[in-house]
Amino acid sequence: MSDFEEKMLYYASPALLGRKQANLFSFPISCLTDYRKEIETYRKELAPLGISVEYLYSRHQRVYLLIYRKDMLLQYLRQPAVKTFLIQEGYPANVGEEASFDACLCTLRQHILQGNDFPHEIGFFFGYPAEDVFAFIREKGRNYKLVGDWKVYGDGKAALHTFRSYARCRKRLMEQAAAGASIVSLLTPVCAHTTVCI
Repeated sequence: MSDFEEKMLYYASPALLGRKQANLFSFPISCLTDYRKEIETYRKELAPLGISVEYLYSRHQRVYLLIYRKDMLLQYLRQPAVKTFLIQEGYPANVGEEASFDACLCTLRQHILQGNDFPHEIGFFFGYPAEDVFAFIREKGRNYKLVGDWKVYGDGKAALHTFRSYARCRKRLMEQAAAGASIVSLLTPVCAHTTVCI
């Protein structure tokens, strides 16, 4: 397993296995020359599985890659409260529709590059529960119940189950890839269902 593959599996296993709509991970810009060929190979090999690999942005000498499942992401962004919020934040009026997807990613990229931190709406793109994203914004990141992959304000029990599921995805994919299995073969529909993460 290459260094790039190890990073991708560690940070993006839930999205790769379809348990999450998107994961973001970064690496030093100095690694881009070494990683570029692998990134392009995985872009091509993962696309038929409904998984996209996108350069989201580069900042502070790091490159950020978004691994996502467009169908899941579009479905999530169609939630009325999420859609209304995003439109108010400058996203296209048809957010959640295929035709506006690239424009939505472009707007997210602009919001990231214009601020000092991640814009709060990035939680919607990662598939965090909408109630937790809205509460995070309202509470300014304070008064949460627990922290795992995100700050939880709502259903802590469900969030703990999800955090554990993500950890199992990561562990299983990394173990199987370390044992010599090809990453793409582990993500085909038959194999993905045998990789238990729930």
